[in-house]
Amino acid sequence: MVMEQIISRCGNICSECPWSTFMRKKIAKEDWEEYSKQIKIYTGFKPVKYEWEGCVGCFTPNNELPSHPFFNFLKKCRTRKCGEQNEIPNCAYCRRFPCANTVARNNINREKISEKLGKVVSDDEYERYIKMFDAIENLNEIRSGLKDSQIKNPKPVVHQPEISKLTSEFKNENFKFVYEKLLEIANSNLRIKGIDTVAGLELHKIREELLWRFLWILVLFGEIDGNELRIDSGTLYDNRKPISLPSNEEDWRLYFDILSEFGISAELEILTDNLYTPGGYMRAKLPKSNDSAYIIKMKVSSDLQKFPFFKVLNEILSMLQKKTGKRAFSNFKKLNFNPLLD
Repeated sequence: MVMEQIISRCGNICSECPWSTFMRKKIAKEDWEEYSKQIKIYTGFKPVKYEWEGCVGCFTPNNELPSHPFFNFLKKCRTRKCGEQNEIPNCAYCRRFPCANTVARNNINREKISEKLGKVVSDDEYERYIKMFDAIENLNEIRSGLKDSQIKNPKPVVHQPEISKLTSEFKNENFKFVYEKLLEIANSNLRIKGIDTVAGLELHKIREELLWRFLWILVLFGEIDGNELRIDSGTLYDNRKPISLPSNEEDWRLYFDILSEFGISAELEILTDNLYTPGGYMRAKLPKSNDSAYIIKMKVSSDLQKFPFFKVLNEILSMLQKKTGKRAFSNFKKLNFNPLLD
């Protein structure tokens, strides 16, 4: 009996996915190891068998998901939330498709894998090892078969930044200037188009959380020299929690581009030829050592040089830590500087 094809919210083929419970039932135990090795050749990741026996898919309601922490990624998935909100099975049914806010990416397809392997991927190889992850192509295929009446406009949502109101004005002009610059960042779309959708809003939350944590680490743990600042990747890594650092240079550039809109420029200085792990993630520290893999260098525009921006922000955050202790970062990302006004 042939299993009905199951397409995820973002366009992956769940019924053919090596990480799914469906494929684990289809592949015999004695064949699994060889199958896993072949998948790794094409995707870069090996689907080892875990104790929960595979992902049950994004259409499974939250209350029916296994309790294992692995499934938190499904609960948090912005594309899953957006599909549920708009009552559509996947992105192909949305009027905004293709949308830059979905988790669907065009990074696993025949062309890119052929380039990676240095050979032309055959039809058989594509069907067995790649097609299930060729999300954009899968969604395009679905979209081409839909009638216009099946395509829906997303239900709009409103972006409301969580910013604490000041109980009075800053008497310190330096503090006031830095606060107003942070307020600009907090009220911005952070380069997200379509922030009026659930997927856009969820992506904004992710960028916002990382950006505030990034600024927090930079200013408290980086080396400030006048209008310039530098910090090594090891220091970033050691203080990153509760967020994850960008996994590649392109992702870092996105955050650098966001900050550049507010007068803060940044660049990466790569310190190694061994920057990426075998799985394709950017290292923070070099293997078998505590050496940093890169340095981030930052400087401010002439507008921000009217006040020593990094130094003043360091003073604000240090005072916030002294006044509010463990609540300091939570207060910072809400721009709750009221404890400093007492």
